[in-house]
Amino acid sequence: MERAQTIPDFAEIFERVIVPPIFDPWSRDLIERARPIGPSDRILDLGCGTGILARNLRERLGGAARITGLDVSAGMLAVARRVAPELDWREGNAMALPFAAASFELVLSQEMLQFVPDRAAAARELHRVVAPGGRVLLSTWRARAELPLFDLVGRIADAHLGAVDDKRFSFGDGDALHALLVEAGFVDVRVQTVTLIERYPQVPVRLIVMGAGHDLAALSADERERRLAAIEAESAAALARFAVPGGFECPSYANVAFARRAS
Repeated sequence: MERAQTIPDFAEIFERVIVPPIFDPWSRDLIERARPIGPSDRILDLGCGTGILARNLRERLGGAARITGLDVSAGMLAVARRVAPELDWREGNAMALPFAAASFELVLSQEMLQFVPDRAAAARELHRVVAPGGRVLLSTWRARAELPLFDLVGRIADAHLGAVDDKRFSFGDGDALHALLVEAGFVDVRVQTVTLIERYPQVPVRLIVMGAGHDLAALSADERERRLAAIEAESAAALARFAVPGGFECPSYANVAFARRAS
């Protein structure tokens, strides 16, 4: 994902192309699972990106909700501030959260924790900023082999660019996520597998490939373009299995972790 963010205007592309088919429906699902949410709850969207989860929370809870979005990417936050300037957006690092202890009754985070260099430090910080009795709900994708569309594109990309350690899917079956939260001090920890059908008008093959983290620095610009174009062409034929009227549909699977800080 870090390499994908070197694409010019990546945050704008992310908001326009990736958020509607993936992060919008998944954020709505996570919010539903967090209910009931109190009208006075202080809520953190951790790793907010361009802010879709925080925006959906505001839609659900109304203008009086106390919602903060935090992300490490200034580019993502610039888009978040443009789209929803009325919300509280903060730049910061999950391993050293810029909040006082017990600042939030609820923390929601989707597809962020797997990218943090020190996950244990991030989990401890998360425990610190949650108020006694407060809750966290975190989602991480399952292993790539369980996500048919990403696995199809990933295998084609690996053939052209070499295999890569794709952090997006590094929590696998969720056991490591469960252990991480328990070791950070949370109680009532449980992790379940959640399935959603993602719907795309067009599958953003190049963005999916760039998000995997392949190191393309040694390739000339022409060679990089040739390989990416070949991946797109091969993927277009293979993705026909997911075609439906108006676009593409495929199942996606995530771990959703629920945890509470002891009262």
